[in-house]
Amino acid sequence: MKSRIEAALGPEYGGLNRGYIYEVIHKMEHQGLITSRVEPQAGARPDRSVLEITDTGREQLNGWLGEPIRRSGGFRDEFVQKVLAASLRGADQVRGFCRLQRKALLAESRTLQTLRRERADDPAASFTIEVAILRTNAELECVEAAEARAGQRLVSLPAPTAPALADRSDPRGTIGM
Repeated sequence: MKSRIEAALGPEYGGLNRGYIYEVIHKMEHQGLITSRVEPQAGARPDRSVLEITDTGREQLNGWLGEPIRRSGGFRDEFVQKVLAASLRGADQVRGFCRLQRKALLAESRTLQTLRRERADDPAASFTIEVAILRTNAELECVEAAEARAGQRLVSLPAPTAPALADRSDPRGTIGM
């Protein structure tokens, strides 16, 4: 089953853990979303498990497909965090990080372009790759936006309070929080 899923989605989707697949199947079966049966096979071939979606499973699938995707973690993003942190250290630090990020994204883009040519005859893989290309291009635009703001201090840290200053003079060298 693992190889059939990976073949359908393509290697671009990422590797699947066989144990995780079966864990999800058992959970779905326990919840009444699918049923399973074993079909004996001829000869030395192992028996085959056949999974079928139930009416309840179909209802849940339709509900899931009827909902938009919502960000679960808000707009917190590692790229933004690094740009904000770099801005505390100055424009050169922001530009250096942007160069590094652009280089990585351009390498990813080249790989995706190659994969798109190699997998052009596979609709699922082609779509997956196209979405990855679009997202990579959007991330490159984010790098441009960050670089355009390199001269700005994007974050201001609050001034330490009097008790925090006193903690810093602690002879043990600890900082109170």
